[in-house]
Amino acid sequence: MEYIAKHPNGKLSNEPFLITNDNIRKIYEENMRDAYECERVTESTWRGESYYANDGRPGDTKINHFRLAFFKEVLYRDVKTSGFVMRYPHGTVITQGERSSYYRGEKQIYSQSGTTLGRRLTNLFSEEDRLLYRLVADMRIAEFDNFLRKFNRTQCWEKYNLTILSEPLAQHYGLETDWLDITNDFNVALFFACCYWDYNAKKWHPLTKKQTEVNSQTQYGVIFHTPARVVALENIVKSTSGSDEGMILPIGYQPFMRCHSQYGYGMHMKTSIPLQNNLIFEKLYFRHNEKLSRDVYELMDCGKKIYPEEGLDDFQDIIDLIIHTTVFTEASFLSAIQKNNLSSQADSYRLKLEQSNICPTPIHICGKQHPYKVSRQRIRQANRKDEGFSIEENYGIHLGTRYSYYPPSSVSI
Repeated sequence: MEYIAKHPNGKLSNEPFLITNDNIRKIYEENMRDAYECERVTESTWRGESYYANDGRPGDTKINHFRLAFFKEVLYRDVKTSGFVMRYPHGTVITQGERSSYYRGEKQIYSQSGTTLGRRLTNLFSEEDRLLYRLVADMRIAEFDNFLRKFNRTQCWEKYNLTILSEPLAQHYGLETDWLDITNDFNVALFFACCYWDYNAKKWHPLTKKQTEVNSQTQYGVIFHTPARVVALENIVKSTSGSDEGMILPIGYQPFMRCHSQYGYGMHMKTSIPLQNNLIFEKLYFRHNEKLSRDVYELMDCGKKIYPEEGLDDFQDIIDLIIHTTVFTEASFLSAIQKNNLSSQADSYRLKLEQSNICPTPIHICGKQHPYKVSRQRIRQANRKDEGFSIEENYGIHLGTRYSYYPPSSVSI
């Protein structure tokens, strides 16, 4: 889907664009057509079909020109196929079929849309404190990664040399990270723009008129939108730097279901500008109304479609402890130090962390003692539920990757 806002001279702008319920309906319909096309291409791939004219494989659409067929295989079939295994700057990922746009939904107008870690760091006054807190956040992510690897289902990813994306996963489960949540599914973005999480009841609710009529910022929901073709070009340009900074990258199928239920992508934003100042995203504002919020809430099965019941639900107490911990293992400390290129100053930063007051409680780095205690019985009970776990069977996909076709020398390309 192309940009919705029409600006003078066709130039991109950061100015907000007001959309109507009719616009929302049209975007929803386009999103559904996108979803259907991904399903169609995925099923075609799983049947072993191809676009090559003379390769002996089935397929309704055959292209006689080899190079054109190759481009359509790589640039269309591969990206539209769920279960395709591809290597990215952040790891090897089982992708979901890519739709034609990327979105982020927010339930009100904010001055800046940045990462959870970025927002925390802006409240610290010195560069030294910001670096120390970044180390704390990275140690928490390392502890979270250690916790995830206690579950048998993570071994399936290791078996296939797939990457467990601990940091984007941590973002989805409440830890502070440099990753901003982006989705490839308009319905998911619209849900986050129309619903709120009740921390006391621990459930989602549609926004009410009382909540949206507080002020001019709460009266509007916001959808950030950019076409997938623009993201593809931006990623190519940014990849030349050797960093994934500012790139929008797939999280795909991970050992736990929340990310792929939300068609999750992540934008790495250690130093990137907020979305409000990012020209590739148009800013679509819509006026809240209770009917729309209720309809979206029901469409997403009261939030269950994007927050499915899964194994980690039984360990929220452990995750909450990791989110706030100031006690870390030596391994987590060294992981954070290495990630921030401070290996030559490890002893110095160990002392600085333990003497700092950037957290409500003192920071301790203590050998092999993890900040959480989870009984073997709880882990065994969770693993018993996962006995016989299979990525393909449990997620309803077929794993595949790109095989090269070399035509005979007599074939002109």
